[in-house]
Amino acid sequence: MPLIEFNIEITLNYGQAIYLANSQCDWVVDKMCRMICAKDSLWQLSIDVNQNPFEYKYVIGDYFLQTHSVIQWEKGPNRILNWKDDKSIIIKNKWEQRKISIILKADSKTSVAILMSNYNQIQKRLKKNKDINNNSKVFYTNIYIDVNKIAQGIEIQYYLLIQKKNPSELISKPVNLSLSDQYCFHLNELEFSKLSL
Repeated sequence: MPLIEFNIEITLNYGQAIYLANSQCDWVVDKMCRMICAKDSLWQLSIDVNQNPFEYKYVIGDYFLQTHSVIQWEKGPNRILNWKDDKSIIIKNKWEQRKISIILKADSKTSVAILMSNYNQIQKRLKKNKDINNNSKVFYTNIYIDVNKIAQGIEIQYYLLIQKKNPSELISKPVNLSLSDQYCFHLNELEFSKLSL
C-alpha cells in the first residue's frame, strides 16, 4: 500500500478549499479528503492508497463544508492511478487539465520531430533520446491539455526531418487525441506524406 502525495495548483476564492474525492472513500467529500494549502496556489494531501486502480477527482467547496455548501466537481472523466509497488509516489495535477505523454519511436536517421496541432499550445519540437538496443530514437513530450479542449476535438500530426544522403521532410496524417494518459506511436504505424524540399 503506497503513500501517495497529491498536489494541485489552483487559485481559490476566500473561504474555499479543494478536496480529493476518490473511489477508496466511496466519493464522499468531507474534511478527511480536504487538501492542505502548502503555499500560494499549491494544495497537497498524502494518503495511503489500497485500491489499484485508484480513481480520483478534485472538488472545490467551502472550507468547513456546511450542510448547504455548494461544491464544484472537476470536469472530465475520473483520473486513474495505477501503481506497481509500495513505493511512495508524488502526483502533480492542474485543475481540469490532463497531462498527456506523447512518444514517437523513429529510426536513427530521424533528426527532428515537431508536433503540430489544431490546438496552438501543442506546437513544439519533441525532445529525443537514443534507444541503444535497437538503434532507434525516441521523441517525447508531456503536455497539459484542458479537458474542454479535448472534448471539442484535438488533432496532432508529426513533422519529421530525415537526415540521409538526400534529406527528406515528412508529415503524418492527423491523429485525434482523447483523454488517454499516453500516446505511443512507432514510425511504421503512422501514414506519412513526403514534402518537397
